[in-house]
This record gives sequence, C-alpha cells and structure tokens, in this order.
Amino acid sequence: MLQAIRERSQGVIVAIIVGFIILTFALWGVESYISEGKRVVVAEADGEDIYLSEFQDTLQRLRRQAQQMMGESLDDVDWNSPEVKQRALDQLVNDRLLGKLVDDVRMRVSDAQLAAQITQIPTFQDDNGFSRELYQQRLPLIGMSEASFERSLREDMVKGQLRIGVASSEFVTREEAAFVESLREQKRDIGYAIIPASQYEDEVAVTDEEVASHYEEHRENYREPERVRLAYLQMSAADLEDEITVDDATLRAYYETNKANYTKDEQRNVNHILIQVAEDADDEEVAAARERAATALSRAREGEAFEDLAKELSDDVGSRTEGGETGLFPRGVMAPEFEEAAFALAVGEVSEPVRTRFGFHVIKLKAIEPGGLQPFDEVREQVASAYRTAEAQKRFFDMAEQFSNLVYEHPDSLDVAADALALEVQRSELLSAEEIGQQFSDAVAARAFETEVLVEGLNAEPVELDDGRVVAVRVVEHVPSAIPPLEEVRTAVADAVRTEKLRERTRAAAEALGKELRESASVTEVIEAEGLGWESAEGASRSSTDVNRAVLREAFRTEAPEDGSAAIITVPIGRADHAVARIANVRTPAPGELAESDVGAVQRELVTARATLTWQAFLEGLRVGSDVEVFKDRL
Repeated sequence: MLQAIRERSQGVIVAIIVGFIILTFALWGVESYISEGKRVVVAEADGEDIYLSEFQDTLQRLRRQAQQMMGESLDDVDWNSPEVKQRALDQLVNDRLLGKLVDDVRMRVSDAQLAAQITQIPTFQDDNGFSRELYQQRLPLIGMSEASFERSLREDMVKGQLRIGVASSEFVTREEAAFVESLREQKRDIGYAIIPASQYEDEVAVTDEEVASHYEEHRENYREPERVRLAYLQMSAADLEDEITVDDATLRAYYETNKANYTKDEQRNVNHILIQVAEDADDEEVAAARERAATALSRAREGEAFEDLAKELSDDVGSRTEGGETGLFPRGVMAPEFEEAAFALAVGEVSEPVRTRFGFHVIKLKAIEPGGLQPFDEVREQVASAYRTAEAQKRFFDMAEQFSNLVYEHPDSLDVAADALALEVQRSELLSAEEIGQQFSDAVAARAFETEVLVEGLNAEPVELDDGRVVAVRVVEHVPSAIPPLEEVRTAVADAVRTEKLRERTRAAAEALGKELRESASVTEVIEAEGLGWESAEGASRSSTDVNRAVLREAFRTEAPEDGSAAIITVPIGRADHAVARIANVRTPAPGELAESDVGAVQRELVTARATLTWQAFLEGLRVGSDVEVFKDRL
C-alpha cells in the first residue's frame, strides 16, 4: 500500500512524527531520512557525505518554519540569500559531526529508554495508550521499517542527551532575572509626530541616469528565481468517490456492520432559572440564594409560565431572554448535578432547586429526543456517503501503489501511469520553488529541483500531500535564475529610486524637527507650526498597542538622559516615512515590586537562552577540530 511512495517520500511526514517525540527534538532539529539512490555530494564532514537532496529538504523545512513565524512578511529575496543556505548546510554538517562524536565516545540509549520514548509518541497511541498495531501500520506510511525508525530515533535521543549534558550547567541568579524583569516592566511617556513621505511626492523627480545607476548598483535585487514548467499526475480518494456505485443491499450490509455510527444518545431540552451564588459563599449568602430559588419554584408550581419566570428571575444571561431554554443536550455536557436532575424529570415536570458550582437551578423539562439506533431509511444518505468514502479509500490505496510503481519503473514519462490508471497528464505554468510549494507542497518543490529531475529529466518521486492527493511531477521546461534587462524592470527601479529620495527628505525633515524640539520649551507650538499631528501615550510599556510599533521599539532602545530630561529621537517608519519622538518620565519598578512568578519565568527564559549559546559554542568548537569541506558550486 503506497510502498514505493513511502520508500522515497519521507521528509515531511517524518518531521511531523518525530516532532511529536519531545519538544527539544523539535527545537534542535531532526535528521532527515532519505532514500539511498544516486545523489550529489554538496559537503563532507569528517568523511561523512552530505547530499544535495538532504540540503534541499532541510532548506525547505527551515523555510516552512520561517513562514509560520513571519507569515506574509517573509521576504523571498532574503530567503534565497547565501546566509540562509549556509544555515541549512551548517545544520546538516553539525548533525553529521554530532553523530560521529556520540559514536566515538560510545554514548548509548538503552532498549528500555527507547521503548519508553516510543510508547509516548501520540501518533502511535489510541484511547488505551500505546498501540502496537498503530505502530506497525503507520511506520510504512513514512517509508520506514521498525528497525530503521528505532535506529534513527535512538540516534536522535543520544544527540539530545549530549545537548542536555552540555547546556545543563548554565544558571541565572534571581537578582539577574529581577533586573531583566524590571527593565521589561519599565514604563515611559512617549509622544511622537509622523512626517509622511506623501507631502514630498510632488517635489521628487527621477531621471533616467538615476534609474540606470540604481539598477547597476542593485542588480541582484531584481533577480528572478529559477522556474520550471511541470508535467504532473495527481490522484486522490475523493476523486474516486463518484465512481463507486451503491445499491440498497450493499448499503444495508454496511449499515448493519457499522450500527454504532448511526446510534445517537438521548437528548433533552429544558428551561431553567439560575440563582447565582459563589461556590465559596458564606452560609448567609447560600441561604438567601436557596430562598430565591424556592420562591421561583413555588410560583412555577402555582401556575405562572416558567418562561416568564426565567426572564424575570434568572441570573443566566445567556438563556434568560429565551425563557431559560438550554436547547437539546446529551449526557456529559452539563454540570453533573444539573444533568442528573434534568434526566430524572418527565416532560412538563419541574425539579426541586439543584445546586451546581454556578448556583441554584430550578429546571423544567421541555422535550425529550429519544436516542437509539436511527432507522436505515433516515440515514441512508449518510450511509451511502460513508460507504463511498470507505470504498474509494480502499481503491485509492491499491491504485496509489500501482501509480508509484509505474512512475518509478518508467522514469522517462508519466504517460504509462496515466494510461494505466485513466489519469490525465496536466501541465503547469512556469513556477518558482515557492509557487510549487503553494500549489502542491514544499516536498514537491524539493523533488522538482533535485538534480536527476531538473537536469536529467526523470520523474520525481511521488509525494503524498496533506489534502490526500498523491502527486508525481517531471520538469518539461527549465528557466534558470536571471537578472532581467533594465527595460523589463524600469518601473520597479524607478519606484525604488523615488522611495530612496522620499526617505531622505523625511529623514532630513525629522532631524530638523527634532532639533527644534530640543531647543523649544513647548512641544505643542513646534508641532502646530509644522502642521503635524502629535500622538502621545503616558506610561507606555514595551507591549503597548496604542503606539506605532517602530516608534515604540526605538523608544525603549533609547537610553534616558541621566539628568532626567526628555530624549528626542528620529525613527524611520515603513517605506519612506519618518517620525520624531519624545521620551520622558522613565519609571523602572524596584525588585520588591515585581511578581515572583514573573521573575521566575524570566529566570527560566534566560537559562534557556544561555544554554542555547553554550550549545552553539560547543558546535563551533566541534567544527574547528573537524575536517569539513563544502562544494558550493553544487548547491
């Protein structure tokens, strides 16, 4: 079942499963598990080869992590920088060197420790805890045998123990933590005016010479990423559902086998009146609440409409306007005392006052919706849908294995697989790696740019996507990365030059305004003379939301003058605006004013930060004493 796919498309799923193991593994990185086919060596670490496919997988994983943290603010130009690529390669080199080190010093994880770790992985657990059956079923989905998974996990655990040993010597005193927390809790009065670039738009002109000069100086900023046009096949279980035919006999048999799915619990709908009283209320408060509930019950039993009483007397804001009606609910939803009383009533019957943690309730049963097995005729469409899904899934597993085998056995074409499985070979537009990731997944993007796919023209290894599709691609056109001629990007270059000029104008205006503020006793007079608005926030903290983020960040970076006077600073904002800000009345809490829990949290954060730095220093020392060679021309 998907055997060929599992053997060759492992990176994303492995990262997910191993990420469940322990937080430290997720934070420190996990070794990629890849097939042993023909690969290009991009680095060597003490005799250990590092392959291009590993590098590409690591780079894509790092990009996903960055995308999760930065969202749309992630800059693709920055992401494709040599620094980011070096980080990905460094991670692989470090992993190789660590593996060699733990072997050399004979660090080991016992079988008992390994077994204990495996039983804690949520992916291999059911309602009763660790499931051997799930373990055996799910490992093939990531292309691994029990032996290979356990070997890889054992290696990761050993490396984790090494890091803990290196980093655990770090500590931070309470005094250090209190000092940091006092700075975090510091308050400052911040006032600022923004000088918008828009007021200089009519004054800025851009010449052809400036455009040409800027283009030559910043050519790399306009480089277009390499792109490929893909031929691809895709299939999913959902696509097969319409092909599944059903008849009553088949559906009734499925219904009989899966009766539990069509059995519903009894539900009840009540009206109630809540008289609130706290759980820790004193006897007098409890007695008063009980008396109010008793009065409500008495009036209900004397014939007053229960819904009207609820609107008048109930403290439950959520249901009071609806006459205290809760709507249908099964067992296990309401407070236990409330539920016990509600399910003991007959329709129309009113309960004695019932106390829960919310107070006293008077309950009237409005309706009962019986539970039990739903008749086949009532759920026929649900049964048909479930049957089609189940059968399509079975057919999909069989076809997917055939799909993978055909793509692998006929690497020069997707047509064989398409003809055998009645699929259509589709073609994409020219796409960058990022665009392939958006249309399919980062794993597909990584496969498309592997050497054997990009250069040799072979089919890429099939990949299972999160939405259930299986996709196989091949590159039918490759456009290398290139810097377009000036005429193609003239508008973008001219905009960049204009932005630079506007930024310089607003910077000069901000500096001049700042000088005036330093020399004047009246902020108001200076700002009004310039025709600007002035925003102010007294007692602003580092997390204040009513101050421009750039201004706030720079305001707390600025040291307060020792004489207690105000500090005047200028701050670039956005693409071309500038702000002038005034910082005054800096108030730092004394250690005794800090919450002990907050100081403790800071202490833990600082220990973690120091441990990270210690580990980085350890890795740097490890590399100094090792033989590492990088082949950058192969990246």
